[in-house]
Amino acid sequence: MSDIFNNELFEAFASASDNVYIYVCDMKTDVSRWSKASVDYFGLEGEYIRNAANVWAEHIHPEDLDIYLEDINGVFSGAKRYHDCQYRARNRTGEYVWVECKGSVIRDEEGTPIIFAGLMTRIDGQSKYDTLTGLLTIPELRHFDFAALTGTALLIGLDGFRRVVGNYGYNTADEILIEFANRIKELSKPEWKVFRFSGDEFLVAAFGADKETMSAYYERLCRETEVIELQNEQRIGISASAGGVLFPEDAADREDLINKLEHSLEHAKNHQRGTLVFFSEEIAKKHERGLALREDLKQCIKKGFQGFELYFQPFVMPGTNEITGCECLLRWQGERIRDSYPMEFVKVLEDYGDIREVGFWVMEQAIRQQVAWRDTYGELRVSFNVSYQQFLDDTFEERLAACAEKYGVHPEYIIIELTESCEVDNPEELAAMFDRLRARGFKMALDDFGTAYASLEMLKCLHVDYIKIEHSFVRELSEPGHEIDYVIIENLLEMCRRLGYDSIVEGVENGKVADIVGEMDATLLQGYYYSRPVCREDFEKLLEAGRKA
Repeated sequence: MSDIFNNELFEAFASASDNVYIYVCDMKTDVSRWSKASVDYFGLEGEYIRNAANVWAEHIHPEDLDIYLEDINGVFSGAKRYHDCQYRARNRTGEYVWVECKGSVIRDEEGTPIIFAGLMTRIDGQSKYDTLTGLLTIPELRHFDFAALTGTALLIGLDGFRRVVGNYGYNTADEILIEFANRIKELSKPEWKVFRFSGDEFLVAAFGADKETMSAYYERLCRETEVIELQNEQRIGISASAGGVLFPEDAADREDLINKLEHSLEHAKNHQRGTLVFFSEEIAKKHERGLALREDLKQCIKKGFQGFELYFQPFVMPGTNEITGCECLLRWQGERIRDSYPMEFVKVLEDYGDIREVGFWVMEQAIRQQVAWRDTYGELRVSFNVSYQQFLDDTFEERLAACAEKYGVHPEYIIIELTESCEVDNPEELAAMFDRLRARGFKMALDDFGTAYASLEMLKCLHVDYIKIEHSFVRELSEPGHEIDYVIIENLLEMCRRLGYDSIVEGVENGKVADIVGEMDATLLQGYYYSRPVCREDFEKLLEAGRKA
């Protein structure tokens, strides 16, 4: 038996408290040891469990399973450093109790995960007040009969709080949470109840308040917390999104209330960030679609990426219209959902950590295809997108190099695109990765350049080979009233030339735009004027037509 299971520390922590349960997993063998207290309380099969992730998932309340899986997948994908979430788990008697689960992954010198260890705390055995903010804890909601009460509940979450933690550290982040919680409480009426929901989320149960009252409350809260001034006189800007539910009209019990609040807040953050969104049947349908989409994607991945396909959109030379390469674009059709567009299903893959394996599949297919075309059409530049999450994967660099060696590709014809709009928490680490990949011969590109202020900040940190200029500046360039777009494109291309970068201009929709941009000395053009993204067979027809021209 592994030494990680048999040591005095495990025994000491295992018996520390009746409300605390510990576990440790040998990730090489997928065998876990759970404290005897956890075995007894939750009715587990024994202290030593194989495939504990699936075994434990069966104990989690179905409505909380997504919360657990999203958090744990984020840890194993490398997107998060620590596992930290709250959910309900079924004990030996069949009762669901609230637990707070924390854990982390230990990696060896090569970065391979070897141990996952953590602890669960029964929060029904803790104080009724949150230790950081002094607000009520969520288990205290059980004292309220929402079927017999009238009012409005809000679930308020800070936007982009992970970036705040990364930029300012945990102590500053805690100070912000305290100040925000104090303001929520100060603006609330005495008969209302305010709870620390989890992390950067807060729940306000406003008894007797209607939708209009809570809309005004939310707007005032946002105004008064737009800038948080800390004790050291530092001023930090924040924003908050919120979901709202009327009770008992839309939720007659606690579980239904929390469920619909979470759906509404999720919708606000994903589609209307910085606003208050009240629950509706439309939101419920979108949430149900999201769950079905996620399950469909998982099944397709398990079946060898069934339903996934690469489409190709050509890169052309200005003036000659010669096809010199293409961008690989992911398309997907599920068994149940057959109309999902990339911005929808890729976000689901990223949110639940599945983008890692799908991304490796895209990488291998793109490299394999570049080599397959080489003998017939010569060397083509082939690009594919890599998410920031993938770059954080400890195995990414070596798997890319191994894939290139396996197929015999020449790395200088592979362009790896980072989507510029992603949130980068550690630009220095990312810059080091870019430099290592460029040293191996791969070409690096910033995609969607110009869509956010971060563009120039990223450019200061990252050494790249290509800048892809975002299509919104380009597609209407030939129309009257778009002179400012012309100036922006002209200056962006001049910047590329002076920095020694090649440029790829996206969004070339017609011949007039092609002529305008072509005269600006862009390196490559891309857009519907030349071709929409097409399947492999149709792209090869374009290549054949180019050879015969």
